[in-house]
Amino acid sequence: MQFLPNIKTKKKTVLKTWKSKRKSSDRQKDMIPCDFCLEKPNSAVKMCLTCEASLCRAHLNKHNSKSTQKDHALVALSAAEAQKEKKTGAEHTELLEGFCLDNSACVCATSFHTKDEYDKQREILSLMMKSMQENRTAMNQALRQLQKSADQIKSNKKILTDQLSKIFQEIKTQVDQKEKQIISDIQSSEKKHLADIIALQKQVEEKKDKALQNLQDLQALKEQTDAQAFVQDFQLFQKRIKKENFSNGSVEVLTVHLDQSDIQSVRNHTAVYISNLDTLMQVVHGKIINQTQWSRIIPAAEFSLDDVICEVFPSPPPPPPPPPLSENKSAAYPEI
Repeated sequence: MQFLPNIKTKKKTVLKTWKSKRKSSDRQKDMIPCDFCLEKPNSAVKMCLTCEASLCRAHLNKHNSKSTQKDHALVALSAAEAQKEKKTGAEHTELLEGFCLDNSACVCATSFHTKDEYDKQREILSLMMKSMQENRTAMNQALRQLQKSADQIKSNKKILTDQLSKIFQEIKTQVDQKEKQIISDIQSSEKKHLADIIALQKQVEEKKDKALQNLQDLQALKEQTDAQAFVQDFQLFQKRIKKENFSNGSVEVLTVHLDQSDIQSVRNHTAVYISNLDTLMQVVHGKIINQTQWSRIIPAAEFSLDDVICEVFPSPPPPPPPPPLSENKSAAYPEI
C-alpha cells in the first residue's frame, strides 16, 4: 500500500489551522469552516492535503471539476462523511488519516493496519507455497529414488538367485559325477570278477564232461568178457587218464559293504562341507539384510514458520506512550 508522501506533516499543519479556525468560529465546536466561503462559511466536509484547504460540499465539487486537481488527496473530516461517501475506512467509523495511491482512496488507521497485515499474510502465504512446492519436488524425487531402490532390490534378487543356482548346480553336478564314477567302478569290478568266475566255470564244465566220458568208457570196459582185450584196453585207458587234469579251482568271494565307521566318516566330511557352505551363505545373507540403508530427509515444511516470519517481518519496537492532553488541546483532533 502506497501513501502520499509527507501526509503526517501536512496533516499536522492543517490540524493546527483547524484548531485556530474552531476558536474563532461562532458555530458548533465540531464544525470546521470552509476556506473558500467568503460571507457565511459553510461546514467543510473534506480536506485537500495538496491544497491544504478545507472544502464544503459546493467548493469540493468545484475543486474536483478541475482536471489539474482530480488527483489531489482528499480526506473526509468525519466518520459520518466517510460513511456517506463509502470510502475506504468508513466501516471503521474513524477519521481517514491517509490516502492510498494503489486504490486512489482515503483510508483510516485501521484500514492501513488491515492492509499491512494483509500484505504480511500474503507474504507468509507465498513462503508457505514455496515451501510446499519444494516439499512436493522433494517427494517426487523421493518417489523416484524409492522406485529405483525397489528395482535395485529386484535386480539383486535375480543376480543372487542366478549365482547361487549356478553354484548349487555345479555342486550337484560334481556329486552326480562322483556318484556315477563310484558306481561305474563297482560295475567294472563286478564284470571283471564275474568274467573270471565264468571262465573257471567253463573249465569245470569241460572237465566234468570228460570225467563223464571216462566213466562211460570204464563202464563199457567193465562189460568186456575177453581177458586179453580187457587188459590191452584198460592199459591204454590208464595212460590217457594220467595225462588229464581233474583238479578244480575254487573262488571265495568276500562280503563287501560299507562299515558303520565308513558311513560316519562320509557323513562327517559332508557335515564339514555343509558347515563351510553355510558360512558362505551367512555372508550372502548378511549382504541381503544390509542392502538397504534407510535415511530420513526432513522436508522444508518442518522448519519453524514462526522463525521465518520473525526473520522476514521483525516485530517493530513498541510505540512510545502518547503525551498527556493539555487543557488547550481538543480530544477530537489530537496532533500527529
